[in-house]
Amino acid sequence: MKKVIALVLVLAMAASLLIGCSSKGGWQVVKQFSYKDIASWGTMQTPIEGSGSGSVESVNDTDGYVTIKAASDGWGGLESGYFEIDLNKEPMILAKIFENPDGCNWGMKVVPENAMEDHQWGFYIMPDNNLKWNKYAGVNLKEALGDDFISIYGEKCKVKLWIYPAGGPEAIVSVSEILLLNTK
Repeated sequence: MKKVIALVLVLAMAASLLIGCSSKGGWQVVKQFSYKDIASWGTMQTPIEGSGSGSVESVNDTDGYVTIKAASDGWGGLESGYFEIDLNKEPMILAKIFENPDGCNWGMKVVPENAMEDHQWGFYIMPDNNLKWNKYAGVNLKEALGDDFISIYGEKCKVKLWIYPAGGPEAIVSVSEILLLNTK
């Protein structure tokens, strides 16, 4: 729990620096998915047909979030289309989670384009957790993916994101936005 609190504090400071640094050639938002963008994503396409088939439960335009519901097997969510990342630029992914009920978790994976058979289930970048209350969760992609990923797919590659609730067939997660930032 202390690690999660520390991560939230670091990310809050990083987000406040983002505004000041972006105009000085520092951190740069290279991809932004609003809650409306995320609501338009398709269901996760996993190697097993029907597994991971989460759905959009609702869209809240007042508070600005989309609620994703797990599939009947207790997990599964939505996936973005493919987009390019450049690990040389030390990219970070920030996900602003509006709410995740107690008893539920959520997580995020990256799936490379043309994934090898063993990698079609993606790479965890944010393991199942219960971070919520309109806070940002973030991860350095280069660190999360590691040297083995780079040796196979390169430092510049196309990936898609999976974001999903977990914990049972009624699991949900409400997401406000997801940002891809280059920090170099």
